[in-house]
Amino acid sequence: MNRQLVLVPQGAEYRAVQRGLRRQRLHGWQVVPLRAGAAALSTPVLSAALANGPTVAVVLGVCGGLQSQDQVGEVVVYRTCQDEAGAIDSLDGSLLARLGDRWRLVKAITTQGVTCKAREKQSLARQWGVEVVDMEGVPLLRHFQGLGIPVAMVRVISDGGDRDLPDLTHAVDPLGNLRPWPLMVAMLRNPLAAAYLVQGSLRALAVLEAIAPEVVRCLVDATPAPLP
Repeated sequence: MNRQLVLVPQGAEYRAVQRGLRRQRLHGWQVVPLRAGAAALSTPVLSAALANGPTVAVVLGVCGGLQSQDQVGEVVVYRTCQDEAGAIDSLDGSLLARLGDRWRLVKAITTQGVTCKAREKQSLARQWGVEVVDMEGVPLLRHFQGLGIPVAMVRVISDGGDRDLPDLTHAVDPLGNLRPWPLMVAMLRNPLAAAYLVQGSLRALAVLEAIAPEVVRCLVDATPAPLP
C-alpha cells in the first residue's frame, strides 16, 4: 500500500519527476499527477490516493519568482504559503527541518491565475513580503492540514520577478488542462517573453528532475514504515 505521496502538477513537471525517480526504490511512495491550479483537489487519482490513508506528502514542481534577483533554476522550500487575501499557513516544521539546510526557505503566495507581468510579480512581493508564486499551494496545504497529513513543498524557480511572461490567462481550462490553441496564440503575440518562458521552463524542469530523488531521500526517514 502506498502511504507516502509525491504530488506534481500534470504534464511536463510530472514527467520530469517521473524521470528523476525512475531508478529509485520508492517503497510505499506514490507519484500523483495533479490538475493545475485550484482544480488540483478534484484530480480523481488524488482522491484514490487519499483513500489509502497517506502519512506524509511532498509537493514538487516549478514556481514563479517575484524578485528581480531571482535565479532561474534555484530550488526553494516553502516555509509558509498564503492566499491573495493575506491568510497565511505554515508548512510542517519537522519536514522543514529536513529540507531547509539544503535549499532556501521562502514565503510563497498562491494566486488564482497565472501572474504574467513583472509589475504584478513585484507588486505581490511588496504588498505581502512573499518571494515566489504558484497556483496550487494553498488549496493543497489546507486540504492536507485538514486531514492531519504533514506536507512539504519544494519547487524550482522557472521565471524571475523582473521579466514578463506571455499572457497565459486563457491557456488553462477550468480543469487545469493546457489549451493548445490559446497557448500558441499567447506565445506568438509575445515571442520574446515566450522564448524566456521556454528557456526558463526547460532549465527548471532539468533541475526538478535532478533534485526529485534527493527530496524524497530527505523525507524517507520522516515517514512511518508502510503497514503490512
